[in-house]
Amino acid sequence: MMYSWQHALFAQLAAQRATLPHALLLSGRRGIGKADFARHLARALLCEAPQPSGDACGTCPACGWFNSGNHPDYRAITLSDDDHDEEEGDEGPKKKAPTQIGINQIRALTGFMTTSTHRAGLRVVLIDPADALNTHAANALLKSLEEPLPGTLYLLVCHQPRRLPATVRSRCQHQPMPLPNPTEAREWLVAQGVTDPDLFLALCAGAPLEARVVAAEGSSARTVFMSALLRTDITLVGLSELATKIPMVQLVDWLQRFSYDLMEQKYLGQARFHIDLAKQQSALAAHLDAYDLLAWEKQLSEARRVVNHPLNPRLFVESLLAPWMTLRAAAGSY
Repeated sequence: MMYSWQHALFAQLAAQRATLPHALLLSGRRGIGKADFARHLARALLCEAPQPSGDACGTCPACGWFNSGNHPDYRAITLSDDDHDEEEGDEGPKKKAPTQIGINQIRALTGFMTTSTHRAGLRVVLIDPADALNTHAANALLKSLEEPLPGTLYLLVCHQPRRLPATVRSRCQHQPMPLPNPTEAREWLVAQGVTDPDLFLALCAGAPLEARVVAAEGSSARTVFMSALLRTDITLVGLSELATKIPMVQLVDWLQRFSYDLMEQKYLGQARFHIDLAKQQSALAAHLDAYDLLAWEKQLSEARRVVNHPLNPRLFVESLLAPWMTLRAAAGSY
């Protein structure tokens, strides 16, 4: 699958079919369809009878294998459910959602890389998300990138390129992925049946695929939590109780974008993300201390780097909310 905002980039890469580098780093905001584009590109490059547009024909044996998930010259490495930790839940131990790509997944490519391609064509390895490679996995991948085999293409899908080692980035051709313009994104969401697309696009920083997911899940949890965040009578304990019911990554994301909104409201008079709360944010922002707000914003940015591995989730949440409570109290009832 490929989206309308990706057509120009696909045409550009398809035209370079014979001269593509051994590794492409496809980076961009989460929720804009990078992985779908990478699979579409891989399918097209492995096709034995591509169309004039560069797209896969859909009928050759290679397309049939790819569509069935059995192409012998294609491997996809993603976050694996294998070999990850367990955590205690209400019903006993349960597996944590994987957050890293490990070295064993990279080592598993050895046999694939050392055998001849099935049809004497291209060999494609897709890694998604590449910024989830742990240190050992990234180092193992680096060896392959330093001495690339002929006829092999690595497609690295990445949300945050700076999380990859500089040595890995330097051995890839960096290709930023386009963000659709607001009109295009809004039209796509409307076609998907999303009501109030402007709100969900704002909440997701213009990323339409993420906006579709958030719209499907509903925003009631966000509305409840953000409304509590703005209250003057809420306690740290009460706010933390609400916060601990929200996935950590989602919580930090909401808070970080809330802090951006407050800063923009203070100096520019507009909100970018939580636009349904713009009036409340505007009234409050004028009474907040800019230096303390910047310090909180910096703390939230640092928290984002460790959000998947907090030592104590409750203390982690309280450490993020306590500065806000101080800021909110200093602003008074305005």
